[in-house]
Amino acid sequence: MDERWYTIGSFTFPSTWGAIIASFILTFLFLYFWNRKASDWYSNGIFYFLIIWKLSVIVVDFQNVIEHPITILYFNGGRWGYWLGLLTVLLYIFVKRADRTSHLVIAWMCTVVFFELVVHLLQFDVLAGVFQFIINGTLILFLLKKENDRDIWAVQLVTVFTFLQLLYQSIHGGFVFNTVTWTYLTVMVYLIFFQRKVENEH
Repeated sequence: MDERWYTIGSFTFPSTWGAIIASFILTFLFLYFWNRKASDWYSNGIFYFLIIWKLSVIVVDFQNVIEHPITILYFNGGRWGYWLGLLTVLLYIFVKRADRTSHLVIAWMCTVVFFELVVHLLQFDVLAGVFQFIINGTLILFLLKKENDRDIWAVQLVTVFTFLQLLYQSIHGGFVFNTVTWTYLTVMVYLIFFQRKVENEH
């Protein structure tokens, strides 16, 4: 399916970028009312991601930025900037540390759930978006109810959750390794590694 583009004033953006920003906002609101401390480190992580993504254009297109500094306001680092931003967030989380691994997993799963819902809505694929939202949301509710052993379930559930997203992609438009796919796999591996490290420290 071809990606749709939207325009707000003089700013034009693809549906995926609109979905990413919307998922950040919706996840932050959820965390704010669920766990205030989790919303604090989440908002910091998103801030670092956006700053790195935006300013990475200086590295990616240095010559053009030197000649036309105003381009920093209108352009970003593209795919390279995205990955630099994501790696910065993962490093921040590693250093900052969340209270529990499950908080990281819940924040990540919420981000994906809202992203998948909004991107489907922006692509006018409402039925698939709502169906995926219900299934994904059920997994999050299941994790939230496991209060006492939430960390034990968190890594197992994020693995199932990730492969479920890949299955959705295969059914919806054919499986391909793209930025979204690699992001899901990268974060899944990171969360597994993070939980193992926490267990070893204890």
